[in-house]
Amino acid sequence: MVLVKTVSTDNNSIRWLLWIPEMDRKSPPEKFTFDGPQVVAFHFVQNRHGDDLSKWVKLLDELAQEYAGRILFGLRDISNIGEFNSNLNPDDFGTYRKGLPPRIYGKDCEGRVYDMHKLVSAKYLREFCDQLLEDQLFRAVVLGSTPSQDSSPRNFFKLREESSSDMLVMLYDPACYYWPFQKMKLHKLVRLLSSEDLPIVIVDKASNYLGVGFTRWLQMVNCHGSTIFSSPRRDGWEIKLSVRHESTRGYLRYIARNRQPELIDFDAEGEQRAPEESLEYIKYLF
Repeated sequence: MVLVKTVSTDNNSIRWLLWIPEMDRKSPPEKFTFDGPQVVAFHFVQNRHGDDLSKWVKLLDELAQEYAGRILFGLRDISNIGEFNSNLNPDDFGTYRKGLPPRIYGKDCEGRVYDMHKLVSAKYLREFCDQLLEDQLFRAVVLGSTPSQDSSPRNFFKLREESSSDMLVMLYDPACYYWPFQKMKLHKLVRLLSSEDLPIVIVDKASNYLGVGFTRWLQMVNCHGSTIFSSPRRDGWEIKLSVRHESTRGYLRYIARNRQPELIDFDAEGEQRAPEESLEYIKYLF
C-alpha cells in the first residue's frame, strides 16, 4: 500500500498533514475520522521563518510508508495540541527555533496518549510504533514479596482498569544509585502488606513511554523517584503525589495516612495494631 501526503480537516475543523492511501485522496471525505492507532507530530507549522519542516516531513513519510494500514501518521500545528489531549498546553513548548524537532505522541485504540520522549529518529520512532501496536508503551511490574515473584511487565492502564483497590506506583530511574535500595524497601513493604489488597507497582520511566498525564505529574515533583498513590472513585481515580521515601516505614506511613478504609494490620499512622506481632514488623522495617 502506497501512501500520499494530503491536507485534510478533522471533525473539530483542525487541519492535518496526513499520509493516506491514494484511493482516499482521489475522493476524500469532507471530514475524516480514524479509530486505529495514531502517531502525531506537532510543530510550528505556521512559522514566520519560511521553514517547511522538510527534514521532519521526510522522516514521517518514511515511517508512514513502513506502517501503512496499521498506524495513521499526521502532522499538526502545535497551537492546537491542547485539543489532542487536555494534559498538553502549547504554552509549555516555547517558541520556534531552527532545527527544533517535533513533539511526537502516540494514541492507542482506547484514546490513551503517550509521550515519545526519546531522540526523534527513525530508530526510536520504529521502537515507539512497534510498542504502540503491541500495547506495550507504558509497562508496569507488580512487585511480589521477593524479586522472583515479581510479575512480568504489563500495560499500566490495563492493570489499573482491572484493579478495584488502591495502588502505590513508584516511577523510577534505573540509572540512579538509590534504586536498588529503594526496591529492597518496596519488597519489604509487600511482605508487610501481605494481608491487604493493595498492589505495589513500579514503572521504569527511562525505558517506558509514559502516558501524558503521568509526564505532567512528574513535572510537579522534581525528584528522581516519584510516588503516586491512586484510589478508585466513581468518576475515575484520585491521585496523590509524593517524592520517594527513605525507609520502608516512610512508605508504610504514607500508605496508612492515605488509605480509606484503614489498613487491616496497621492504624492510620502506620503503627502495628497487635503489639505481640511487633517483632516481625520491626524486622521488615530496618
